[in-house]
Amino acid sequence: MQTTRLPTSGLILLAVMSFCHALEAEQSNGPVDANATPIIKYLWYGFDLLDIRRGLEGKIGVELSATVQSKHIWHGFDLLDDHGVFFPVASVSLADTGLSGKIIGAYALSGGFEKSDELNYAAFYTGTLLDETRHVTKFTANYFYYGKPKVNHQKSDAQEIGVSFSWPKLLGESSLLPNYYVGALWPSRSHSNISGCSGFIHVLGLAYDLKVGDFWPGSQKQVFRFSGDITYNDGFGGAEHDWSHIVLGVSTNLGSGDTTITPYLKYQICMDDSVKKRMKCGAV
Repeated sequence: MQTTRLPTSGLILLAVMSFCHALEAEQSNGPVDANATPIIKYLWYGFDLLDIRRGLEGKIGVELSATVQSKHIWHGFDLLDDHGVFFPVASVSLADTGLSGKIIGAYALSGGFEKSDELNYAAFYTGTLLDETRHVTKFTANYFYYGKPKVNHQKSDAQEIGVSFSWPKLLGESSLLPNYYVGALWPSRSHSNISGCSGFIHVLGLAYDLKVGDFWPGSQKQVFRFSGDITYNDGFGGAEHDWSHIVLGVSTNLGSGDTTITPYLKYQICMDDSVKKRMKCGAV
């Protein structure tokens, strides 16, 4: 007579499944509720992408967006020499954990820049310090991997880490928002095409939200954000060690619900000849 033997891992799995089934039956009074069975839902734009069980607190939010810019300005550098760029972005956030991530493409709107195409990956953690005080501090730690998929052996890839801070109550109820960002950049490969790009960057900024009532007939107040920041470049991207540029901007949101359009205008002012040769100035 042939005897069939279960592997040890199979016996352990059966035992765990039996224990969990018995525990669930013990905790539930009466028959099993069909609504408590696992389900999977696929929804978009701030709803659940994946909900393993109804009432589960951990949820995943997915957002798709796209940006068109007249210039590809990155930390003051014009990466496409006055040509426009298209950014498709897919974002994922993990409920109230503060964790989120993005996949960001960057594609020139003109020919001749194929090797400048980017596929970037980013991760973020957002939190709050000194809550319920005037010195409440909101921060976001970030990591970027800048990839150039059309450059062989990742020789033009780079990475950046940084953290940004903002103080929404520091200046009282004036709607002024002081902020600060510090970041570090380095090449991803030891034998890189951008071996001289390592350095730090410091950005001091101030933003102001202007609320305009009755801007659109029958609508709520329209908010225009005015912003300005000044950057000290400490070798970041191969620039000199100096105050490099100032950026002034204004933006607003149009629309509501799942679709929002955000037009904005930014103007960059280069301040010192030692870094001006590496920067591009003007409207974005």
